[in-house]
Amino acid sequence: MNWEIISTYLLPPLVGAVIGYFTNYIAVKMLFRPRRPVYLFGHQLPLTPGAIPKGKARLAKSAGKIVQNELFTREDISGRLLTEEVEKPLIDKVMSILESDIRDTGAVLTGSPEKYDRLEDNFTELLSLKITDAIKRMDIPETIHKEGKAMLLEHVLNSRLLSLVVTDKLIDRVMLAVSEKMEEFIDTRGPEMVSEITTSRIHDLGDRTPLYVLELAGYDPEYVRKKITDAYRESVVNAVNSALRRIDVAKVVEDKINSMAVDELEKGVLTVMKTELKMIVDLGALIGLIIGSINIFI
Repeated sequence: MNWEIISTYLLPPLVGAVIGYFTNYIAVKMLFRPRRPVYLFGHQLPLTPGAIPKGKARLAKSAGKIVQNELFTREDISGRLLTEEVEKPLIDKVMSILESDIRDTGAVLTGSPEKYDRLEDNFTELLSLKITDAIKRMDIPETIHKEGKAMLLEHVLNSRLLSLVVTDKLIDRVMLAVSEKMEEFIDTRGPEMVSEITTSRIHDLGDRTPLYVLELAGYDPEYVRKKITDAYRESVVNAVNSALRRIDVAKVVEDKINSMAVDELEKGVLTVMKTELKMIVDLGALIGLIIGSINIFI
């Protein structure tokens, strides 16, 4: 082949392509290299260290602001947690718990049926004491004494025969005796009876579901589900706002990037942008090839 043809028509595009390729290759490498300043005769050489090592602190600060203001906003996080894909399974799980027997749910929450039984016994005992104490505070014997006496007096006054033989003092003594017996009964038998009734009711309640209990109180399943959903959404928004107030996302990202070694940072960037950076290098070769081809005709 004629060397003149090669030097005139083939060599310029090839040289242009090689120059373009290596120019861009060096430019990409100089993003990270050299990693430290290079000195000659006590003077730092230009373009050292590389662009990213030199501007690492500035890059870290900018990246932190971008992540916090654009990529990690309250709305974005809350929106992710409030999608139907996340929300529905959680609400369904809560509803399934409410549809399980209280005893079964309690056994799961406490860790075992035995622990739930102990919890139920303790609650029953405490509730029995509270009910017994409330009954005593009502002072039922005194109420029986006063109200019973008033009722008997009314009947006596309405009967001429009874009014002749039944006196006010007699009625008072009778009702006083009744109230004293009632007080004695409450003191001796009251706690036991209250405990028996309370134990029976709570034990029966354990065979019911929380949803059944809520329905007895007038809350249908759809209403309960809506309230749980509303509570979940409110909790998510409050939790995200609280977390982001406590966590400086920009500072976390900035510190993380600053703490990374330059080679780690290079590896991370190349992992993400390897294809794009290779395209830049290849584009340099293509541009060099085109420019070299144009020079043939100039």
